[in-house]
Amino acid sequence: MSTSPKFDTTVLLWGDRWWLPHHKLPIPFADMAQAADQLAAAWPEANRSLRLIYQPEDFATVPVECPNGNRATLTMALAEAHPVLLHPGHVWSHEPILGLGDGFTTLLHYETKPMLFALVHRLRECGFTVTTVWPMASWLNALPPELSDSGAMTICAIHSDRFCLYRHSADGIRAVRCGHGGDVLTAVAVHLGGLTLQPATEFVLFVTTDEQLVEQLAEKVPLDAQHVVGVFPMWQALAKAAPLGTRHPAQLLPPVPFVTAPQLITLIASVCLLAAAILAAAPVRTIITAQTDREAHENEKQVLRSEIEPLQASEGEVHRLQTRVADLADDPLPWSAWLLAVAKELPAQVVLTGLQADRRGFRVAGGIVGGLSEADWVRWRQSLQDSRGGWSLTESPATKPVGALALKGRWP
Repeated sequence: MSTSPKFDTTVLLWGDRWWLPHHKLPIPFADMAQAADQLAAAWPEANRSLRLIYQPEDFATVPVECPNGNRATLTMALAEAHPVLLHPGHVWSHEPILGLGDGFTTLLHYETKPMLFALVHRLRECGFTVTTVWPMASWLNALPPELSDSGAMTICAIHSDRFCLYRHSADGIRAVRCGHGGDVLTAVAVHLGGLTLQPATEFVLFVTTDEQLVEQLAEKVPLDAQHVVGVFPMWQALAKAAPLGTRHPAQLLPPVPFVTAPQLITLIASVCLLAAAILAAAPVRTIITAQTDREAHENEKQVLRSEIEPLQASEGEVHRLQTRVADLADDPLPWSAWLLAVAKELPAQVVLTGLQADRRGFRVAGGIVGGLSEADWVRWRQSLQDSRGGWSLTESPATKPVGALALKGRWP
């Protein structure tokens, strides 16, 4: 299984602070709108490629019973209880699905307020590259160097005003507990209290911003030799190459965060080419097969072959782009449906010079050449305002434009 590139710097956004590897002091920020700028202002390295561990205060992790399926299956099964899964502005992910009893379970991670897309966008504007984003629980789970004989483990991150605890018990039950404010040590002690009653050995790792916190916690929850206890300073833990596979289901960034204008133009052109190939290939092959007089029709066959060869040469590229379109299907936004709608109704008189789509909406630029009928204009414009797809136009000419063309729209 592949892992995040070694040159990515792992940084942690926890509550209202950034934590960096090899740095004991955090970088605070007043609110999420300032988070990226504060990190950029204090960034100490030339490398600006980030693996982001993401645990703001408005982030939830809950255990759920679920089917053993993909994201689409989980969405259908869990959306009624967790409607945020249907909201395109909220990110969500889950831990690997494991069997438990007669069914399956996972830990579901999701934003209760949509903030990650805006944060990643601003980080990119500040010159950072965000390769992957992970819930804190997933990162904690990847830290332990070894497990106890029973397979049970508890990893707890502790700061003076917040904590995040991940536990995988010997009987296969996973749980995450997070909190901030109040008496943090007492809250952690309550969650750890049951460990002393367990007959099986358990690996316990504390990731802390202050080792004195662990010493004070030990007075509240004494752990005996049955527990393999380790302490890891936060800045060292972030410097550790904790393995998280890029195909791990807890990855929070969608697989297609941005589609560039050249990619859109290529996709649309290829969809048109595919449609032409489907319409033209069968009749052409029929004509070639029907030729019985080789000498009389040799010239015509050569012409027909010259028309087929470009279609055959494009077949591999069409299949590749079809796969690209299919890859967009799992994204909550209707990228592929929008692309197909634009291509299907595009009049020959409309020349596209710019297409851009991101999570805030889409933009179409171009011009009108030749005589475009009002009916053709209305038909194509309607494809960009298709209520069945959910998208809509926010800026567009009321009547057929002359010359330059500029349209803007938004997703559901």
